[in-house]
Amino acid sequence: MMTFTAFFLLAQTTLLPSPAFTPSGPTGSTHEPHTSPRHHHAAAIPTPTPEVRVTIVNATSVPSIALGIKGTNTPIAFPYFPQGEWTANHAIATPEVHYAIWSTNGKPVTVQTIHFKPLSSQYLLLTGDLSTHGPVEKLPQLLGDPASRGVFLPNIQFHVIPYALVTADPCHYRIINAMPGKTLLLRSPASENEPAQQLAYLAPGNSVLLVRQPPCVSYEAVIDGQSIPLEIDQEGAEGNCLVPFFLRNGKPAFVRVFEDP
Repeated sequence: MMTFTAFFLLAQTTLLPSPAFTPSGPTGSTHEPHTSPRHHHAAAIPTPTPEVRVTIVNATSVPSIALGIKGTNTPIAFPYFPQGEWTANHAIATPEVHYAIWSTNGKPVTVQTIHFKPLSSQYLLLTGDLSTHGPVEKLPQLLGDPASRGVFLPNIQFHVIPYALVTADPCHYRIINAMPGKTLLLRSPASENEPAQQLAYLAPGNSVLLVRQPPCVSYEAVIDGQSIPLEIDQEGAEGNCLVPFFLRNGKPAFVRVFEDP
């Protein structure tokens, strides 16, 4: 029976910037890295730019959003960015990005300024359901927010989650409950000699980081009393993985997004 070490963490809410990438589907297609162009000056030694790499993951519980960068003359980067998809891990060289989100009918949702740490790689995870019945900074909870009254801005959150990349204790798997109004019980499945082992019990917006995991592993996610198999089966190079759960057509769904150096 494999040993699991779990650290319970709230999903991070620090803000960061990102570039314009090509979305990749939930099939986990290979992303080709892109290097930002360098500018050379004849009379001076070029100053290195602080390269930042960002993978944007849409784990919202709405079918699609539009995502762009405010303050530029470029068109909307992703006029159709479906839930469950993510962008390639391209490089940018700016410490600040103003992300803008619209609904697919063109209605503005929010503008969020993200500050990246130089020489870093991370996910920018988008969660929320665009509802207007509670605080925008957190997902709707199981029993709602008794202090919430009136109409709020559309519910959406930006979470910056650093890459671990090469670690001394691979593999790292972060499972996130991005489902509004639902809890997630994560456990290892029962075997012939051992009962099922509970690994985490996550309220909406919470996450768990599992470390020292094998490259091939089986978990179970229990949501609304239903068990959903969660398997991670890596072939070739081993990597860390982000697994957000969200609602697709009102039903639980998830994607596996591996770190891309």
